Amino acid sequence: MHELQSDEAGLSGVRRILQEWLAGADESLRKKRITDANIHDARKQLKKSRAALRLLRGSMGEIAYRRENSALRDAARPLGVARDSKVLMAALDDLVERYDPATRSLKLDRFRRVLRQEKTSARQAINITLVNRQRKALREVRARSQRWTLKGGDWTVIGGGLRRIYRGGKKRMKAAEKSRDSADLHDWRKQVKYLWHQLQILQPAWPGPLQELADQTHKLADHLGDDHDLAVLRARIACHADAFESKDYEALVAVLDRRRKRLQDKAFELGARIFQEKPPRFVGRIGQYWRLWRSE
Repeated sequence: MHELQSDEAGLSGVRRILQEWLAGADESLRKKRITDANIHDARKQLKKSRAALRLLRGSMGEIAYRRENSALRDAARPLGVARDSKVLMAALDDLVERYDPATRSLKLDRFRRVLRQEKTSARQAINITLVNRQRKALREVRARSQRWTLKGGDWTVIGGGLRRIYRGGKKRMKAAEKSRDSADLHDWRKQVKYLWHQLQILQPAWPGPLQELADQTHKLADHLGDDHDLAVLRARIACHADAFESKDYEALVAVLDRRRKRLQDKAFELGARIFQEKPPRFVGRIGQYWRLWRSE
């Protein structure tokens, strides 16, 4: 039940959802044999937890917020390395298939072997000692969350957290569109994912429109995620240029850059619609939905 209920206080409801997502991440890492699917699920739950945490930021105090955000970020970081190593293989396969027959003659076996070796090394790093340390960190955050003193009015705090993320997304979109730099695009993507998960939490306030907005934000996050995977793949290609013949290297980079341009164009087109409002107006509109929902 990872959404707010009409019969619970808003801040308490967001805390409950955060705790449920933390429990989900812990459960994914509690397996005897951690699979790629377990790692992927744990990372998703941790990203959702950090989105919920941002809705509580104005209530729990900056010191507590920074402590918990750092703890969740550090817990997720080693899982991200393992995730990237797996995703790069899939991104390469998709690229080759998408631009066939232009890519059909490329000799990529040596580079594929490099990716497989890196994937194996990254997975071996996810050992029982590391996993137990991550799970301990998550349980500590959950335990502390029970003791948080949540101050302030429900929508004053939740709306403030939403406004901060929407404003950050709008600002980072403009920076990314101006530079087309991978780091700027990645920063924008993080804000978009936080916004998506926050809209999922708030969706009961006006199920139809907010669900549609959440779906569009999810689609934007996917475009930016696919672009990020290709940016990481391009960096690996550059690192292992000696695994390619010169013409194959140039051809692969050319189709990769073409695909990234297409994904970025689609992302900016969709982002312009999602982030068209000024942050106070965007949050004020959702605040109206909230007040009507809570008064029913």
